[in-house]
Amino acid sequence: EESKKINTLVTTVHPSYQNITEYFQLNGITLIQKKDNIRSTVTGYITNMHFKLGDNIKAGQQFCTIGTKEQLALKYISKNDSSLSKFQEPLSVYSNASGTLSLINSLQGDYVSEGDILASVSELSSLIVQVNVPYEYNQIISKNKSCDIILPDGKTIHTSISGSLPIIDATTQSQAYFIRLPNQSLPENLNVTIRIPNKQKNNILCVPTEAVQTDEMQKEYWVMKIINDTLAVKVKVKIGLENDTLIEIISDKIKISDNIIFQGAFALADSSLVTKEK
Repeated sequence: EESKKINTLVTTVHPSYQNITEYFQLNGITLIQKKDNIRSTVTGYITNMHFKLGDNIKAGQQFCTIGTKEQLALKYISKNDSSLSKFQEPLSVYSNASGTLSLINSLQGDYVSEGDILASVSELSSLIVQVNVPYEYNQIISKNKSCDIILPDGKTIHTSISGSLPIIDATTQSQAYFIRLPNQSLPENLNVTIRIPNKQKNNILCVPTEAVQTDEMQKEYWVMKIINDTLAVKVKVKIGLENDTLIEIISDKIKISDNIIFQGAFALADSSLVTKEK
C-alpha cells in the first residue's frame, strides 16, 4: 500500500522508425516591390476626385480632374466667343498602374503644381518576402530551394526561393534573398517565418521530443525507460535530427518494443517507481 502512494503516474510511448526533415528557420518581411506614382500633369485645382485610401484602381482609369487658372479666365472670355468653351473642361489625370491606392497626398479642392505626386498605387502582384541570410548559410539557401512561409496566424504557404541580391550588408554580413508571391493578398511589412529543409533522414529511430531530457548545458541527453512495468531507469542517448514533434535517438539500449516515458518524466530520479496511465 505504501509503495503505491509514491508511484508517479506517467504516460508512455514506444519508439518508432520515422522519416525526419530538419528545418532551418529565418525571419522575413513582406514588401511590395512596384509602386507607381500618380502625378499632376498641370498646375491648378483638383475639381473632381472620388477615390479614397485603400481603393483599387486600374491602369488607364481616371484618378481626378484638374482645372487651371487659364481655364477659369477662358470662362469669362467665352461669353463673347463660344468656340472657346471646349477648352474649359478640366484636364483628366489617369493611373498608369493597377493596384491599391496606398498613399493619397491631395484631396478635391487642393491646389497642385505640375509634377506633384497626387497618389501612389501599390501593385499587389509585385509582393515579395525578403529574408536576410547570414553568409555562412548561403549553401543551405539557394535559388529554387523549396521553403515554407509561416504567417503570424498560423497559415503556411509552400513555395520556393526566387533569387537573391548580389550584395552583402557590410555590418551584418548577410545577403538578401527574396520569394515572389504574386497570387497572395498580404499586407506590406508583415513579419513572417521562413522554414527551409536542411537535413533529412529516413527510417530512423525516433521518440516524441517531450520524451528526451537534457542537462542545463545540453551536453547530456537521456530518456526514462520503464522496466518490469513499474521501474523507471535513466538511459543516456545521443540525439540526431529533430523537428517540431520528433527527435532522433541514437542508442543500442533502446528498442521499438520499449516503454519510454514522454509525460511525467521531468525531474524524475533514476530508478523511480511509476504507474503507467491507462
